[in-house]
Amino acid sequence: MQQKYYILSTIALLFLLITQFGSNRESSELSITEIPNNFVYDGCSMFPDGNYGDCCKVHDDKYFFGGNWKSRLTADNQLYTCVANKWWWHHALAPAMWAWVRLWWAPIFPTPYRWGFGRDRY
Repeated sequence: MQQKYYILSTIALLFLLITQFGSNRESSELSITEIPNNFVYDGCSMFPDGNYGDCCKVHDDKYFFGGNWKSRLTADNQLYTCVANKWWWHHALAPAMWAWVRLWWAPIFPTPYRWGFGRDRY
């Protein structure tokens, strides 16, 4: 039983390390320097759109280009701060959004809204 615990713990730790410190900095550079006019924002991807949609747009702009893991952490922290400052009850919502993007929007996942997603399209 303990061996199973150690294996699962190791897998969970590796997952967290990869999602937190993975980046696409080594990937080919984008040939564009600004987000194209035909780009369609999807609001707060897989999260209810509220009065914090502008926070999600700024976050999407940063995720479009990607970069190193520090840039991603900064972008996610700015999302947290922006959402938390919108309304008093958003102090409960902001940590959930932050955790969600930190775990599932990593560049290793083949989702259309992950860190550096613009590299696939442009």
